[in-house]
Amino acid sequence: MEPWKVILTDTALADLDSILDETLSQFGNLQLRRYTKQIQNALQELEANGLNAPLLKDRGDIQPHLLTYPLSRKGKRSPHHLYLRFDVKGNENSVIILRILHERMDPETQIKEAAQSQ
Repeated sequence: MEPWKVILTDTALADLDSILDETLSQFGNLQLRRYTKQIQNALQELEANGLNAPLLKDRGDIQPHLLTYPLSRKGKRSPHHLYLRFDVKGNENSVIILRILHERMDPETQIKEAAQSQ
């Protein structure tokens, strides 16, 4: 099966920049490298597994077809979650990362704001 194409929206890229900047300033270069690798691993899991990614959670309570994917892994804590949708068109399957949000943020408000700005 073809790998899924992972697309980060401009808003998700801004989230990522902010998260990595904060990680560097608060925790230093070593933690930045570790967390960057953890994020890359999550994106690679989505690319490889798409709809069958093991940790997907349906968040239709926030918005139809919205899912989350945690950045936490066994032994590697993370307070952030990927908020995403799948786009299936023939042979072109995409994972669209809408936002990368901290667990303390209100996803309903953040997702609505992101949708309005696009």
